[in-house]
Amino acid sequence: MRSIACFVAVLLCLRTAASDSSAICELKDVPGNSNDWIVLQEVPLGCWTNFTSLDGKEVHILKLLASSGRFSMLELNVTTANPSVVIFTSSSAHTILVQDNPAVNIYVTNGTSITFMLPTAKRPQTSVAPFANSDSELLKWAAETFGGVTSFTTVQDPKTITFTGIKGTQRPSTCDLQAETSADKPFIELHQGSLDDGLKSCYTKQSGEPVHVINIPDDVKIRHVYVHLPSKSNVLLRGPADTEWTILDNHDFKFVSNNPVTLRGLTLPSRYTISDDPREIKKKVLFRYNSSITSYSEIRVNVSHIQLWIRDITDSNDLLVPAEVQPTTQAPSSSSYLQMQLFSSPDYGSPLDPSSKVQSDKRVYAEISSESFGGVSLTIRVISCLVRSVPVVRDMPFKEEVCYIDDCPKRLSFSFEMLQDLPSNSWDLECAVKLCHDRVKFCTNETQVKRNVQLKPYIPNQNPCFEFGLSAVLGIAFGGFLIGVLLTGALWFIKIRTGHPVALGMRSTAAELSVLSISGCPCGLTKRQPVPTHPSPSENSSANASIGSTQSTPTSSMA
Repeated sequence: MRSIACFVAVLLCLRTAASDSSAICELKDVPGNSNDWIVLQEVPLGCWTNFTSLDGKEVHILKLLASSGRFSMLELNVTTANPSVVIFTSSSAHTILVQDNPAVNIYVTNGTSITFMLPTAKRPQTSVAPFANSDSELLKWAAETFGGVTSFTTVQDPKTITFTGIKGTQRPSTCDLQAETSADKPFIELHQGSLDDGLKSCYTKQSGEPVHVINIPDDVKIRHVYVHLPSKSNVLLRGPADTEWTILDNHDFKFVSNNPVTLRGLTLPSRYTISDDPREIKKKVLFRYNSSITSYSEIRVNVSHIQLWIRDITDSNDLLVPAEVQPTTQAPSSSSYLQMQLFSSPDYGSPLDPSSKVQSDKRVYAEISSESFGGVSLTIRVISCLVRSVPVVRDMPFKEEVCYIDDCPKRLSFSFEMLQDLPSNSWDLECAVKLCHDRVKFCTNETQVKRNVQLKPYIPNQNPCFEFGLSAVLGIAFGGFLIGVLLTGALWFIKIRTGHPVALGMRSTAAELSVLSISGCPCGLTKRQPVPTHPSPSENSSANASIGSTQSTPTSSMA
C-alpha cells in the first residue's frame, strides 16, 4: 500500500513538471539564439586604453569563458604583437597553443587551470598573478603592478586569439569595464566557436496589444540585460534577485519586473515579487494586463551581460536587427524626460512663447510635466527654484497651484518683482525636482528642469493726474444728476412746508459754489462786503413812512 502511494506521488510530480513547461506554451530551442520575434546576443565586459608601461610594454587581460561540458582548446598568436604582458584568468580548464614571441610575458591568475603548449611541444615560461574575486579586483592589481592596463577582454569559447598591437589610437587613460563587442578593439582578432543555444521560446498570435515575457531562472548567472522593445507592447521582465534591466527604446509600452529597470536614464526600483515558475508568471500577466501571453522566452547562457530584441512579427520594419550590438549607446540625460512650460494666465490656456517678454510686475504660471515610464505612475515634487543670470543667482519663491484634472502635471506660479531693479533682462528659471512613487516609498535623486525667461521692467505712470475712462465719466455724470434731483426735491419740499420762497438763497448759494468750482482753489474766492444789519436813520424814517402809508391805505379804502 505504501509503495502504491509513493508511485502515485511520483506520477503526480511528473505530471506537475510536465505542466510547468507547458503552462504557457510549448517551449522550443531557438537555433542561433535568433528567430522572427526574439534575438539574443551576448555582450561581454571589457575596456581598452592607449596605456604603455615605462619599459614600453602593453598590459592585456584575457578572461576566458567556456560553455558547460565543452572541452576548450585554442590558439594564441602574439608573434606580431607589441612588447606586452598578457594576463589570463578563467574558471574553466583550457589548453592553449602559443605562437610565441619573446617580447610577450604571460601571467596566469592563481587557481586558473590553463595548460600552455608551444609548437615544439615545450611549455612557455609563465608567471603567477594573485587570485582575484572579481574583474575589478584583477584590474586594480594589474594597474598597481604595471602602472596601468591597456585592455580587458572577455571571450567565450574562443578558437583563436591574435594580438596585432595598438597603433597610435587616442583612448582614455583608465580602463573602466563596460559592455562592448569584439569589433571595438582593432588590435585583437577573435574567432569563436558556435555558441550553445541558451534560448528557448514560443509564440502565440493574440488580438490586441501583445504581451511578451522574458524569464531568466534563478540559477542563471546573467546580471545585466539590455532590451529593445516594439512600440505599444506590454512586457514582463523576470530575473534573479541581482539582475538589472535597461530598456533602450522610448516607445509607448508598459512593463512589470521583479528587478530594477533603467528607462531614459532613470532607474526604477522593483515593485513586484515574481518567481521563475511559469504558472505564477501566467497568473501575474493575467492580473496585470488582463490578457494572455503572446511570446514566452527562457534564457540560459553563461555570460553576465546580454542584449535582447523583442520584435513585432506583423511589422516588417521591426524585423531588422543591427549586425553588431550597441549597448554602450549613451542614455539621455536625466532631465530630458522633464519639461517646463510657462503660461501668462492662471487657467494655463495661454502658453508663453520663448521669445516673448514678461512684465516684471505680472505673475507667471509654470507647468512641469514628465514623460511616461512604461506605465509607472510617478508624482513630481518640486524641492526649490532659483533664477540665474551670470553671475547673479537668486532664490525664487513659488506657489503651488491647484489642479483638478486627472494625471495633472505640477503647476506653480512665480513673481519676478524682486528682479525689477537688476540690470539683466534674460534669466534662467531652474527648479530642483524629484520623481516619486508613493506606493513603494521611492524618490529619484534631484534633477534640474529649467526654462529661459525674458523680462520687461515695469515702468510706473509719471502723470500725477487721475485718468478717467468712459465708464468713470458716465458714472460721475449720473451721480451729479441724481444729486441735483435730490437737492431740487428737498428745496421744493421746504417751500411747500414753510410757504417762503428760497430762490434768492439758492441764487446766492449757487453763485458762491460757481465761484469755488471755477477758481478751483481757495485763492480764487472774492471777498464779499458784510451786509449792514441796522439801517441808517434816513432809511429807517422813510421805511417807517412807507409802512405807515401802506398800512393806512386799506383803512381809508374800507372806510
